[in-house]
Amino acid sequence: MEKVNSEIRKQLMDIIQKEIDDPYVGLLSITRVETTSDLKESKIYFSLLDEAKYDRVKDILKAMNGFIRMLLGKRIRLKILPELKFIPDVSIKYSVDIYKKIEEVRKNDRERESK
Repeated sequence: MEKVNSEIRKQLMDIIQKEIDDPYVGLLSITRVETTSDLKESKIYFSLLDEAKYDRVKDILKAMNGFIRMLLGKRIRLKILPELKFIPDVSIKYSVDIYKKIEEVRKNDRERESK
């Protein structure tokens, strides 16, 4: 399944960059793909630089799902071409938020120690 997920990710990134002409989708990055063992569904996790655009991009991807899936089917050969489910990946934002909180705690500790 790792090879299938990797190939789906690679081909979807290429399709999104070359075939979809929408400024909202331009800076999208597919962070991971999780395909069920029966190949019926692939969860496509994506991240964006601008968090405010997640809902808009998710709507665009949902509307273009059939087109994207058709192009994907032309590029990879699978017994069953999975349904694509695009999911915003907020794990990067979560990691950054945690890092900021840790740095804030460290800064507060240093300030207390220096008093």
